[in-house]
Amino acid sequence: MPRYGLFLLAALVSLSLVVTGCTAPAETPPPPESPAGQAEAPAPNPEQAPPVAPVAAPAAPQPGPGTDVGGGRLYFRLWGTTPDLMYLVPVTVEAPHPEDMPQQALALLLAWPDKSGATVSLWPAGTKAALRIQDGTATVDFTSLDTTKFGSTRETWALDGLTLTLTQFPLIRRVQVEVKGRVVETLAGHVETRRPLIPPPSVNRVAFSGTPAAGAGTMPVTLYFPGPQNLFLVPITRDVPKTPAVARTVVEELIRGPEKDSGLGRVIPEGTRLRGIKLKDGLLTVDFSKELRDKHWGGSAGERLTIEAIVHSLGAVPGVEQVEILIEGQRGATIGGHVILDRPIAPGPLNILGS
Repeated sequence: MPRYGLFLLAALVSLSLVVTGCTAPAETPPPPESPAGQAEAPAPNPEQAPPVAPVAAPAAPQPGPGTDVGGGRLYFRLWGTTPDLMYLVPVTVEAPHPEDMPQQALALLLAWPDKSGATVSLWPAGTKAALRIQDGTATVDFTSLDTTKFGSTRETWALDGLTLTLTQFPLIRRVQVEVKGRVVETLAGHVETRRPLIPPPSVNRVAFSGTPAAGAGTMPVTLYFPGPQNLFLVPITRDVPKTPAVARTVVEELIRGPEKDSGLGRVIPEGTRLRGIKLKDGLLTVDFSKELRDKHWGGSAGERLTIEAIVHSLGAVPGVEQVEILIEGQRGATIGGHVILDRPIAPGPLNILGS
């Protein structure tokens, strides 16, 4: 998945705030934690390889929490789920107040700002929690939480979503869960919460027909596909045979598409071929065959999702900072007539609410 770093709060202080909304998990004070984060893929191998007036593709920066991406706007991510509880989904929201973004993130995570129905909160309505931050640990103290709403999947994902949301901020490395001021064994009987939580090593790890199970000869790659309502991109972790040609493999997996009956949509039309791929100085140039244009289903939203899925999937490959998309070797092409691909694109904020 894409890279987010950076942030505020010059002095490390204990912060406390009561927020309301849905539920959130907890952990005990920081015993030594195991390393977090996804396993790093091998370094990519440099490989050679209009009805509506189109506009130029935006060259977005790689933003982290608190990054100003233009107009003084600051963003951070929240993690929710698809309505069927099949996938964790990140959404990006604008920070109303730049000085206390971790507290804002917790408040919005519990209240859940997306009202489209494409994503929902993992936390039951009416949840209340207080947040303290000290020595790299965010302590989330639930003062009101209806744990009867949790099954094993929802409890696990709620804790994962809480941890992913809070550890995006550089001051926070782990999350300790408490209930009414006390560390508890578990919130609902499915996940241990005595020790501090760290981010999961992967998100939405999905097996794909014909690919090997995770093991010594495989590596994880992150792919992005549209969710059930085609409004947001969902990150998927897929295990593939280990290879130094990581970027090429990512494109090939995008072309293969999501698993049948997964509830996810394609981003690249069937029959599209990868004509060439080359990495130089952080710029990855990808050349697709004409089917990317000629067989695309069209629409400005569909075109945007295709471009963002390609850029975010390849942006997760080590060494890739920007992606240039060619069609039949031509720069300045357009997939669906709405965006001219005339310059490199960097992964920007993903799934911005209200965009």
